Amino acid sequence: MTIKKFFAIIALYALFNCTDNKKSIPTTNKNIINTDRLQQTEPKPIDAKSEVQTNLEQLKTEASRLSGGGSIKTVELENGKAVITYVKSYKEYKDLNPQSGLTKNDLKSYWSTGNAIQKMLVGSPARLMKKLDFINEVKIILPFENKVYQIDITKSELEKFVGKSISEIENDWVKSFADPYIYDKKGREKFLKQFGTIKNN
Repeated sequence: MTIKKFFAIIALYALFNCTDNKKSIPTTNKNIINTDRLQQTEPKPIDAKSEVQTNLEQLKTEASRLSGGGSIKTVELENGKAVITYVKSYKEYKDLNPQSGLTKNDLKSYWSTGNAIQKMLVGSPARLMKKLDFINEVKIILPFENKVYQIDITKSELEKFVGKSISEIENDWVKSFADPYIYDKKGREKFLKQFGTIKNN
């Protein structure tokens, strides 16, 4: 082998090696870019605790708008079931509302007149269910005058009793529910007979 051929082979070998190295750089860059994109578009996990807390806050807001909402002691939410408990005494009411000017007699009169307890028990579950779609059951407890008034009803039971879906009830609230069950004495008594209870405290 001549010296010229020897140097020519070495030059070609060096050229091919440089070309291969140059080709390998873009491939590596592409991989880095694609990885970055995957990291950027990766979906964030749902914070279940945050969702539950948000739903509970919405429930508390709606509960405060119910009849006698200012005398609600606790509001709980678990697996779509809302449990609302009213105060059992004027003392508990004042502990919750120290700035309130409501007297003991005012609180007693509120629940004693116009079938207020029965109307609240019938109307409140439906009001909550039509407002909050994550509520599937409502239980309300009201201690008053040595008795405990209670109602516990699911959304499916409500729909079956009325013969309408919750969305239909919402769209025609007065005609489909309020008039025939909250304000009509016979309808109210029929509703409470099926879903309500009264116990001695």
